[in-house]
Amino acid sequence: MAREAPNPYAHLLSNIKIRDEDFKYYNLLGLNDSRYEQLPFSIRVLLESAVRNCDNFQVKEQDVNNILDWAKQQSDVKGVEVPFKPARVILQDFTGVPAVVDFAAMRDAVKELGGDPQHINPICPADLVIDHSVQVEFSRTRGGHDPGGGGTLTGQSCGRCANYGQSGCVSAALSGRRPSGRSYSRLHRPRGPNTHGSRLRPASPVVQSQPSSPSVYSSLPPNIPQQSLQQVYLMPHTVPVSGAVMVGVQQQWHYPPIVSAPSHQLPSLVTQMTIGEPLVNIPNYQQQTVQCTTVVPGYSTPVYPSPHPSQISRTQHPVSYYLGSPYIQHQGSRPGSRPTTPDQCQLPDSECHYSVDMEDVSFRPRGSYASRPLALRKQEVVDDSAATVSDVSSTRSDTSGTPSLRLSVSSLPSPLDVPGIPIQDLVCPFHERQSEWSSALQKNQELEFERNFERFVFLKWGAQALKNMLIVPPGSGIVHQVNLEYLARVVFSEDKLLFPDSLVGTDSHTTMINGLGVVGWGVGGIEAEAVMLGQAVSMVLPKVIGYRITGDLSPLATSTDVVLTITKHLRQIGVVGKFVEFFGPGVQQLSLADRATISNMCPEYGATIGFFPVDDVTIGYLRQSNRDEGKIEQIEEYLKAVKMFRNFMDSSQDPVFSEVVSLDLGEVVPSLSGPKRPHDRVSVSSMKDDFHQCLGNKVGFKGFGLPADQHDKTIPFVYEGQEYTLKHGAVVIAAITSCTNTSNPSVMLGAGLLAKKAVEAGLTVAPYIKTSLSPGSGVVTHYLQHSGVTPYLSKLGFDIVGYGCMTCIGNSGPLPESIVEAIEKNDLVCCGVLSGNRNFEGRIHPNTRANYLASPLLVIAYALAGRVDIDFETEPIGKSDTGKLVYLRDIWPQRADIQVVEQEHVIPAMFKEVYSRITTGNDRWNKLEAPEGMLYPWDSKSTYIKRPPFFEGMTKELPSIKTIKDAQVLLYLGDSVTTDHISPAGSIARDSPAARYLAANGLTRRDFNSYGSRRGNDAVMARGTFANIRLLNKFIGKAGSRTIHLPSGEQMDVFDAAERYREEGRPVVILAGKEYGSGSSRDWAAKGPFLLGVRAVIAESYERIHRSNLVGMGIIPMQFLEGQTAESLGITGRETFSISLPDDLKTGMVVSVQLGDGRSFEALVRFDTEVELTYFRHGGILNYMIRKMIE
Repeated sequence: MAREAPNPYAHLLSNIKIRDEDFKYYNLLGLNDSRYEQLPFSIRVLLESAVRNCDNFQVKEQDVNNILDWAKQQSDVKGVEVPFKPARVILQDFTGVPAVVDFAAMRDAVKELGGDPQHINPICPADLVIDHSVQVEFSRTRGGHDPGGGGTLTGQSCGRCANYGQSGCVSAALSGRRPSGRSYSRLHRPRGPNTHGSRLRPASPVVQSQPSSPSVYSSLPPNIPQQSLQQVYLMPHTVPVSGAVMVGVQQQWHYPPIVSAPSHQLPSLVTQMTIGEPLVNIPNYQQQTVQCTTVVPGYSTPVYPSPHPSQISRTQHPVSYYLGSPYIQHQGSRPGSRPTTPDQCQLPDSECHYSVDMEDVSFRPRGSYASRPLALRKQEVVDDSAATVSDVSSTRSDTSGTPSLRLSVSSLPSPLDVPGIPIQDLVCPFHERQSEWSSALQKNQELEFERNFERFVFLKWGAQALKNMLIVPPGSGIVHQVNLEYLARVVFSEDKLLFPDSLVGTDSHTTMINGLGVVGWGVGGIEAEAVMLGQAVSMVLPKVIGYRITGDLSPLATSTDVVLTITKHLRQIGVVGKFVEFFGPGVQQLSLADRATISNMCPEYGATIGFFPVDDVTIGYLRQSNRDEGKIEQIEEYLKAVKMFRNFMDSSQDPVFSEVVSLDLGEVVPSLSGPKRPHDRVSVSSMKDDFHQCLGNKVGFKGFGLPADQHDKTIPFVYEGQEYTLKHGAVVIAAITSCTNTSNPSVMLGAGLLAKKAVEAGLTVAPYIKTSLSPGSGVVTHYLQHSGVTPYLSKLGFDIVGYGCMTCIGNSGPLPESIVEAIEKNDLVCCGVLSGNRNFEGRIHPNTRANYLASPLLVIAYALAGRVDIDFETEPIGKSDTGKLVYLRDIWPQRADIQVVEQEHVIPAMFKEVYSRITTGNDRWNKLEAPEGMLYPWDSKSTYIKRPPFFEGMTKELPSIKTIKDAQVLLYLGDSVTTDHISPAGSIARDSPAARYLAANGLTRRDFNSYGSRRGNDAVMARGTFANIRLLNKFIGKAGSRTIHLPSGEQMDVFDAAERYREEGRPVVILAGKEYGSGSSRDWAAKGPFLLGVRAVIAESYERIHRSNLVGMGIIPMQFLEGQTAESLGITGRETFSISLPDDLKTGMVVSVQLGDGRSFEALVRFDTEVELTYFRHGGILNYMIRKMIE
């Protein structure tokens, strides 16, 4: 084999000093070529990679010259092939599991062929984020405890800590919640009268205090070192209180003071407190009983009964420590005991200091955020029944003569100044009802681990056995958001060599990172594996569309509206296979998150990347997301040195583009996209009319083909004992989901502010609508909590259900049976509204035939309305408590207001807090025991992980090209067949071939899990290929995963037909229309057809990524000549097809296809590069890599 040569561009290596540290970099200005500064910024990244990796083997000098000559070469009709070696690879678990399976199988194959399996390791750094396994099985579920996962909690009424459930959270233990890393006993919570009911007020922020005097220390025993103390914080109750709501002082007379502890230690002493002093942590552990005096200087409340202040102003109660657990000793009961029935609590309501036990409590100190002292002072009680009261300077006594304190919410500091050491209010379960928390998150995560145990153990083996691979555990977030917020380097520093960050990923929405100035795009899993093995990506030098943005965004529009507008615009222009690079003064108006949202939907507008070069806004985001300051300086200085740092206000920096198109942000209006494609944008003002037209339009992307007399039918159904009605356009799923939007604080906080106004107006969401909130990282929960909007979202049913890709990829979980029955029996077109990036038919849920992409704000709006056929301008969204009509405009937040909240509440310490424990924050993952060793011990009984047959019969020698003889057409498909139609995805239907296989292996339906979770088992995946219920096969004439076995004329499942053909020794091909394989990059969309025996696909055109994947699996992608289709050639699909490829096969070759009836036609063989041709000759890219490693 050819050997690598010294880099001919080594003379370009230059020195740069940053912070007194010396670095090297390839100085592209040293090329002394005026063409460099005319190159689009994205092409400059390709050029730098080619220069740095030039070895005249994988990357040749001619490749560098071709890139430098981009302005001329990009117009070449045949296309100019160039290599690109990304700096890293990113994967999610749906595609990551089969990648690791392939690595394990390749190790076996290399060993069997006499090679060293240790050579099979990622050479290029790889990050794998487990984010696709969690499903919305549960939502709007009450009475449980949020187990964390990003450090969150989705309560309904009471204030709480943003790190609720993490190892440093006291409130978790005190409320009986099970924090990660510890095992907590669940507390029995009898329900009492609901005093947390309809009169709830917004959750108050945490009140925090620093010691106002040394007196708190003087009361400690002499053996307690002062430096062991740390601040603790009280989480006030949601109802307005005038008692001293502060640290160290009871909230009303119901709440005893509570202490927190440092790591692995328990409090053992409660000292006497005075107003304004904090409680303290006592590090020694011992059993003792002390007297705790709590000062309550008065009270005033509109909710609770009012004993005379003199009765409670200085209440004393003993605190006992029994088996390491603190109990409040109730009068009349033995020390250390706790009441179990209402009569055992012998205190009157006003004197009950009921508490809970802490068993095996272990906390670690947190100090991530800067603490802001709160000056507590006496304040006037203005109105005992008022919800909030302003601070006043004067002091007044109440009727008892006891001074009264009242804290205004506006006077309190933000709740996350120091997260992780909160104290939650507690109440006696017999006198007050404990607030209910959503248990959906806990249940969904428990199911995730239960269902995916084998997969997770296998991935943990991969993390240990494969070098140079980082595995991010489940429950951490969505891969692209974690990439944006944490993994992205922007500029690499490797052995003191600086170069631009770049990547490929096994998900088409990898492009989201383009918003951060990082070049990256989605590839097939098999191509990504080759990059991990040190191979270059082969690509045709792309055209670059310059997208000029001008103007200012409307106060009512969001970044989601911008991206939906751009998506439709660029789809109309046609940018498939091209780069899009954004420029113009309007870009300066877009936040980094706005840019990431636009880049995220790059696959929906069809481009390879949607790139925003690095500028000052990028640098600001890096600081906001807590990147190292020294690293930020490296990024800025290096990019400026190589002229890759952009000033969008300076038009002299504008490069040369293939074509320029523009958008005035002022023209963007609130929008949705749907009902079946992400680029079918509909303005909110036109939504009602558009949906009604879709009902009657013939079946297609904008039609359901319903007769006019069926449009207005209403169907009653019963849910939880109450009757409701459904009709066409009814919303049954409303999901704030997907990194497209959850990565953007402006739309997430906007949704929270809208929810707040909606709740305050008395609006509610119908209980049968499946609402959910699945953030892309724990940072989202921090700033939602920090800003105080979480309770309002929860009140409307938007509880956190998981941290991962959920509804957007079809992990939406089941709908209530009564709704499913009403929809299916009456052929209703019910709707899903989601803040995602994909809404292809059948993707979101089998029973939501219409699905609309929308901003998180509009998701809530349509959930409140309960239907999509509403004109928000003329129709109210609901009624207030007083019966007043409420319109969407009444509760819609202004963009400027959202920005103010965002600037205040999205802070660097949140990112530090979340990502400091990114690989160790999931206790279930930490406890997994994985096998050890270089080779994976395959379990023949596993239905999750199975050694694939890709390398069976493989030899060291290169095989000859085989002729396809008398192949039958397995499927005859139309236009825009997506990878969602091809690749197994979503839930496994009960009567499908995959279900029959799993049942035969002893599994019940509840254990089937999803196709995505079983991507490591080829037997399941082959059976699920083309199993989408919305697949339209022309042989059948209606949607479904069926085809015809042509020799017999028998109709059957696609897999069964393929098996019949295999038994008969017949190869199969697929006929298709335009844009075959559009959508997400999914390796099983190529692997599945390969296992079904598909030898070739003949289509009118292809989506770039899928065509590459077909080549990577040894399937021939063929294309009808320009102007020809199967129909125009008179092909019915019932003919047999014979394809003979010459031994001297070349790229761009046209070959003859012989039909069984004697006719023939010519077709283009879509091997676009020499590298692709090489892969095909070897039988696929992995086979090529195995032979390469052996040689």
